[in-house]
Amino acid sequence: MVTAQGTRPMAESSINKGPPSLYIYRLRKCKNAIQLVYGPTLRPLSGIPLFLMRYYTRKAASNLTLSTPATEIVVIRNEDMLSQFMARASCNDRIALRVKSFHVNFTATITGLGLLRKCILLLQNIEDLELHLVKLSPSSWIHVLHRVRFKKLQFFSSNCPHDVLAPFLSAASTMRSLQLLVGCGSGQCHLEGRALPLLTDVTAGNACITSVVDNNPVERVVIIDVGICDNLAFPFAIKSLSASTSTITTLHIDFDPDHRDILRQLHEVAPELTALKLVERQCPASGRFVRRRRPWNDAFTWSIDLSCFTQLHRFLLRTPAALVNEADAESKEKELLTVWTTKSARLDYVTLWYLADSTADILRLWRRSFSRGWTVLAHASSPSWDQFL
Repeated sequence: MVTAQGTRPMAESSINKGPPSLYIYRLRKCKNAIQLVYGPTLRPLSGIPLFLMRYYTRKAASNLTLSTPATEIVVIRNEDMLSQFMARASCNDRIALRVKSFHVNFTATITGLGLLRKCILLLQNIEDLELHLVKLSPSSWIHVLHRVRFKKLQFFSSNCPHDVLAPFLSAASTMRSLQLLVGCGSGQCHLEGRALPLLTDVTAGNACITSVVDNNPVERVVIIDVGICDNLAFPFAIKSLSASTSTITTLHIDFDPDHRDILRQLHEVAPELTALKLVERQCPASGRFVRRRRPWNDAFTWSIDLSCFTQLHRFLLRTPAALVNEADAESKEKELLTVWTTKSARLDYVTLWYLADSTADILRLWRRSFSRGWTVLAHASSPSWDQFL
């Protein structure tokens, strides 16, 4: 996965482990999970992880507590939940009109398409919409979205085919963030030439990303990888970034440890980065232990390449490898950071997440100050999150 962001301030969110297509959007689960309630009985829907609430709740994150009006955010995971919501909305028009953030995530095939369409048509004030429906034919998608229009929609995420989405997006003039979890395969993307004047945030596959980004004021890009441990993913991502007309300041990219000079290649396409996140791609087990030579094994060259990013302020590295010995790990990390960042004057925040995906994984967030050098800001043993993007 690749994420590139322009000049907007970086969101202070977190990332949970999960499916690659959703990985970049998952936020840290709060200790007191928010329970969404609706209806006269105040029945709780569930403890909702915050990644489901992208644009609307990001704007009001500081005020998002249990006192948040329950019906502003609705999550539907099955047809029973859909029926329950519709039963209430049918009795009171204000219930649907009050909804700002609506999320449909079905893991089973839906049979009540008519009810879903009726529900969507009631939601005239939503700002966030997620439609993740499995095994739905193009004709069924057309039935759901035909002539659906929203005046305030800012964030949309879906696995809907792009040929069905094209007319829907043509009327989405307020769209700011778009997450496309399927692609067009070979040939021209059906979204080619679609003008979205407010669009700043795009997630799409390799084959479609350029079609969506072109002619739109996109600042932040997420390129979904073509497959696990695909050696072509990183070069393809670099090629896609080189074609971008945006000034990239924040980048999240997965890489294969066998690739050399990854920092130099990234600098060629994004020299003005202020934040960089590198995530080592997971490769299938080969049945034998292979000791990989990772780019940072040559600490001197790594330090020079890192210093080429003269605006770099924040850096994260996630790897299944052991960066330091477990004994006295914290002091060893500090020594490592001192070597890596000697020539990087502006680099003040570094997150090291190593032994990732093992029972012993460690995440530590470091901060550099003039008086004390590198000091630990946060530490998580066996973390399920990071606070970088």
